[in-house]
Amino acid sequence: MMSKSHFRVISQLIEGGDPELSVSALADQLEWSTSHASRIISELEAYGCVQTNQSGREKLVSLTEIEPIEQLEGLLTEYRHMDLPALIAGSGLQILYYLDQGRTATELAERSGVSQATVYRRLDDLQLVGIIGKSKSRYRLNEPFTVLVSIARGLFHQKHRREAGEHAAGLNFLWETHDEYLFACDSDTSAEGFHLTGPALFGEFGVPLLTRDRRHYLRTDRVTEVDPVELVCHTLLIDDGSRYQTYCLLLIQKHDIDRTGLRECAEHYHPEAPIDLHGIVDGLTEYLETSGETTAEPLPKWEEFKQTAREYEVTL
Repeated sequence: MMSKSHFRVISQLIEGGDPELSVSALADQLEWSTSHASRIISELEAYGCVQTNQSGREKLVSLTEIEPIEQLEGLLTEYRHMDLPALIAGSGLQILYYLDQGRTATELAERSGVSQATVYRRLDDLQLVGIIGKSKSRYRLNEPFTVLVSIARGLFHQKHRREAGEHAAGLNFLWETHDEYLFACDSDTSAEGFHLTGPALFGEFGVPLLTRDRRHYLRTDRVTEVDPVELVCHTLLIDDGSRYQTYCLLLIQKHDIDRTGLRECAEHYHPEAPIDLHGIVDGLTEYLETSGETTAEPLPKWEEFKQTAREYEVTL
């Protein structure tokens, strides 16, 4: 989580007039110990916000040119009278992540994982300085502060990319929130919190597939393993075409996945999904419940699916 200290370093590099400062100079300007400044800078490097290079005995620090830093620079420069670092740091950044549209405090608490009491307190602070407005219990960012959503999402994405990049190569992000993400890569990893998913995992649940070289992982602390219900949702996020929808039908049937459990799982992924995950999982379960009478593209004809099921030894 990016704290006020992280944003103070960014702000100092922006407002100080010098694009590159030594760690000791930053520590002096911020009235910190050198060890504290070094730790904060190392954490900012993990977020992809700063870069360092050695010059003699000094380590020099400068901002990276990632989009969220450039956007933040514009706000910090124009609104120097506001203590933006304090307003957006920590849980504020998690709340801003989900202010892409008008939302209630309850919705923001559920999505961000921040307690409702803290959400109300942070929203009150943001409303007091005019960053957000409220209408009929829904909070919304005011212009020109709508860019804060992009800043929040960009900073979390950079952190995710740096984290995943330490364990895998050839990254392609398919879905993410502030604290979870699903990605494709060219390598295997057994790092803690990274769970193999997608086509490569089907064999463990009795539906062996010929898979591509690409591997898929969910990075999360929410679950300890990927079960068949989660696997269906992940697979549809990876590829919602006819082939993989058919594989998901086989998995649902083989493990007798109930409609309620599948829809509840889809509810978790749906808000940030690039597809209508609710609609797709509803279509899959209706297809099985009606023996193919309720068939929508790209699902196969029932007789074709029965043949595929026999090949995979799945009983209909």
